[in-house]
Amino acid sequence: MKIKPSVVVWTVLSAAVVYFFGYLLFPPKHVPEEFSDARSYGAVVAQRILELSKNTSAKLNEILEQDRNYNYSEALLLISQQLIANRENNQEALKLASQLERMTRFSNQISPSDARQIATEAVTSEVALVSRLMVYNEYLRQLFDVLKQKFEQPWVSAGDQVEFLISKINDEVKAINELNERFTASMQTFDSMVQ
Repeated sequence: MKIKPSVVVWTVLSAAVVYFFGYLLFPPKHVPEEFSDARSYGAVVAQRILELSKNTSAKLNEILEQDRNYNYSEALLLISQQLIANRENNQEALKLASQLERMTRFSNQISPSDARQIATEAVTSEVALVSRLMVYNEYLRQLFDVLKQKFEQPWVSAGDQVEFLISKINDEVKAINELNERFTASMQTFDSMVQ
């Protein structure tokens, strides 16, 4: 039995069309190992940042109480301890930024493109987290300066700067937590798209 050339052509053409539409509807899934490694390590680092920030936030009420009781030396001691502890937070922020850079570098190799977009959104949330952490650090430094001034010159009125700065620090902690939750939610969506 001889196969007609037109049948062969139509068969090959049909297979090509099926493959093409299959590729469009179900694109291959790929996540670079480097992206996954950076993501895993970055998640551990981000969790550490959240814990350190939470610990500082818990101490802020005590600092505020000492300030309200005019016990500036104790308030200054407490904020000094938090600034020392915050050095570790700064180191963790640098580690996180490094992992985010790795994730960004390898995200262009992620397929399908929808998953790549979700990964990019997730990384953007964590970059914003690092930015908010810098603002948080600046408010801590300002709080130290205000309390130092109150300790050294108790006769000079600082108004309600301590309460204001503590409120700002707490706002940053809340924003940091929300950005990390957004990252986690995006990565859960990402996982469902690439599995």
